Amino acid sequence: MTSIKKPLKVFHTSDIHLGAYDKKSGRFSEANKIKQEKNFIRLIDIGIASNADVFLIPGDLFDNARVDQETLELFAEQIKRIAIPTIVSPGNHDHVGPDSVFDRIDLTDIAKNLFIFRDVEGSSFIFDDLGLKIWGKAHTEQVPDFRPFSNPPKRDYDGWYICMGHGHYIHPNAVQRHSFHISGQELIDLNCDYVALGHWEQYTIVESGNTTLAAYSGAPESLAHESGIGGKVLIVELIPENEKKISAISISDSTALNQEEIPFLKADPSYVAPSS
Repeated sequence: MTSIKKPLKVFHTSDIHLGAYDKKSGRFSEANKIKQEKNFIRLIDIGIASNADVFLIPGDLFDNARVDQETLELFAEQIKRIAIPTIVSPGNHDHVGPDSVFDRIDLTDIAKNLFIFRDVEGSSFIFDDLGLKIWGKAHTEQVPDFRPFSNPPKRDYDGWYICMGHGHYIHPNAVQRHSFHISGQELIDLNCDYVALGHWEQYTIVESGNTTLAAYSGAPESLAHESGIGGKVLIVELIPENEKKISAISISDSTALNQEEIPFLKADPSYVAPSS
C-alpha cells in the first residue's frame, strides 16, 4: 500500500510489571504499589508532554494474571488519558491464551486508543493517518521455544514500518539458556524502520544492520530496586529520508540521554537461529 511518510514520534516503554505488588502477587507491599503506580502516571505525563504520535509497550506490561481489578482499570484510564494509539505486544508475564490477564476485562472498551496483539504467529495494525504499520506477535506459555521474530512477513507498506517483540537478544556475552531468542540477523530480516524491544530492564540499542534501528526501552522501574538499572523511557523520532533519532528520558526528573549516551550491544556473529 502506498503511504506518504511524514515525521513520526514514538514513545516506547516495556517491562512495567504493573501489579507486581498487588495483594495476590506474593510480594504485596502497599508502599511499593503506590510508588509503582505514581511512576506509571509520571510515565504517561512524559508521553503527553513529548507530543508523541504513538505509544509502544512490547511486553510485561502486567506482572501476572492475578493483578487487582483496580490495577487493570488504572492502566486503561491512563491510556485513555494519553489519547494516542497505544499498542501492546504481550510478553511472558502477561501472555495471551488460557488465563490471560487481557481476558479479565475489556481494556479496549475503556481506552478506545488501545490495541493488543493476540496472534502468536503475528499480526499487524495499520494507522494510515500516521503513515504507519506495526507488526508483532503475542507470547503464549504454550510455546516454550517462542521466538518473537521468526517467520516475519515481507514488508508491504510504503509508510513507516515498526516491529515489536519481547525476547532475549543474543550478543557475544549472552546466556543462551535464556528463552525467547532474538538474533541480529532476524532484526535485519524484518526490514523495518524501528524495532521496539522488551524483556530487559536496561535501556539498550542493539545491532540490527544499516537501515533498522532497534532498542530495548528498559523498565521504567526495576523490580530489583537496588540494581540502579532502568528508570528511563525512549523517544524515537523517525524522519523522512531515513533519519532516525533516539533519546532516553528519565522517569524521575525528565533529563535526557542522547543516542550516543545509550548503551550499544553488537550481535553474536556465531549465533544461528534455529530454522522454523
